[in-house]
Amino acid sequence: MFFRFVTTGEIRKRSEFFEPFIMGLANSTVEQFCKSSVEPMGEESDHVHITALSDALGVPIRVVYLDRSSCDNGSVNVNHHDFVPSSGDASSSSSSSGTKAAQPFIVLLYRPGHYDILYPK
Repeated sequence: MFFRFVTTGEIRKRSEFFEPFIMGLANSTVEQFCKSSVEPMGEESDHVHITALSDALGVPIRVVYLDRSSCDNGSVNVNHHDFVPSSGDASSSSSSSGTKAAQPFIVLLYRPGHYDILYPK
């Protein structure tokens, strides 16, 4: 619950940055989005939530997910997306496509409807 309030605080603090994404995602105001999609327990987190949490904490987050969609041979690809805290500019996250990002401090495994924390071995 604590991290939900940290996330909603960051979204509200930087509402001008997040508003276009929220309008495209939920067609609601920042305030309505926070009350209906961020603060309630049981609501799924998405790109906006993780971007805001990474920015608020100042901690890089990597989300890894398994993808079988492009594999004809039955193998599974492991893909990831890095969320790097913004330094006040418009770019707050970068993907794995060639950008040298900060080493992620937190690694999450995304499964539909759920995130698990992955610990290094």
